[in-house]
Amino acid sequence: MASKSYIDAFIPAGKDQDACINCGICLQKCPVMQMGKEESKAEIKRLLNGEQPERVLNECTFCMTCNHYCPQELKPYALIMERMNAKNREGGKEVPAGVKYMFTGDSDSGYFLDQYKKAPEAHQAILDKWTEVPEKSRDTLFIGCFGRTIPHTIEYSKALSGLAKYAPRNACCGEIPYRFGDYDAFTRTVDRTYGMLTQLDTERLVCYCGSCSNFYGNMWPAYHGVELPFEVISIWDWLWEKVQAGDLQFTNKLEGTAAINDSCYSSELGESFYDAVYGLHEAAGLTLAEPANTRQDSLCCGFASGFRNNWDHTQAAQETQKRVDQLKATAAPNVYCYCPGCYAALAPHGKKNGMRIHFSINRILQALGDDPPTKN
Repeated sequence: MASKSYIDAFIPAGKDQDACINCGICLQKCPVMQMGKEESKAEIKRLLNGEQPERVLNECTFCMTCNHYCPQELKPYALIMERMNAKNREGGKEVPAGVKYMFTGDSDSGYFLDQYKKAPEAHQAILDKWTEVPEKSRDTLFIGCFGRTIPHTIEYSKALSGLAKYAPRNACCGEIPYRFGDYDAFTRTVDRTYGMLTQLDTERLVCYCGSCSNFYGNMWPAYHGVELPFEVISIWDWLWEKVQAGDLQFTNKLEGTAAINDSCYSSELGESFYDAVYGLHEAAGLTLAEPANTRQDSLCCGFASGFRNNWDHTQAAQETQKRVDQLKATAAPNVYCYCPGCYAALAPHGKKNGMRIHFSINRILQALGDDPPTKN
């Protein structure tokens, strides 16, 4: 049965309602707050009791790292989301119209939907083609909201040529409504997109966007109780599998030193995801320099932290700058982002900080033989 609120996911199915032992490890390991033992235990107790915590709701950037460290395999992130959402409601704060504009498919207009409508005729033709349910295939590539803004790059990719492709314009994993507190909009998105995806006759759904792979393969079943009838993997897992098997080779090697900016959702995908991402960048020819926070401990790019005060741009910008400073400290001239949200948040800071910010999947596909992308 589908969940109706964030709190439903805090204690996963099969766990006792008293499973939280109030150890505070989730907040002690938090890359942002790094609380001491007694303080963390006191804050968890307040969260459990629905009381106002002293720090969490003022500092949390909603990066999900707390889930990774919970010894009871609970979802502290969902507990914090519930309390933050309650605080916003009590304060009379609604999801801002600018954020709702980012929701795909919840109305006839939206940030991405409006971009698709303005796309060139050739791109419209590709989007129309992707709307049709493809024939039976072992692997089907799902192209999410951002990927549908660059259909030519994906449709004519040599490395992706063997994949069936599916991408109805209003299909969406629901990350943005989920992470900005509109659970009703998230539920509508899941219901609509589930009906589309279950038409597929495939063994594996390969997600072009890592966030889609997290939501379809992890958040939907583990947090919301809705599971797709096939395996869900990321494009990174699929490409790494093909490279390791010798089915794909790097023909246009990348050069130089680079830092990888890990997205906050990546901590939910496990070590195999990191192995694929880092393995592909290194196999493509890059020398990697690690920032102070990496992999499951990465800092938020600033995007998700906007939920804390209904998208306070100043506050979000402060979180973005923290991450920029860490990346700059590596002295790597190149930064690779595999998350579209991270790329959008960090790209404006590149030139003025002496870094080139790249959208990773475009560069990896180029190294695998694709024509150079028109954008990073």
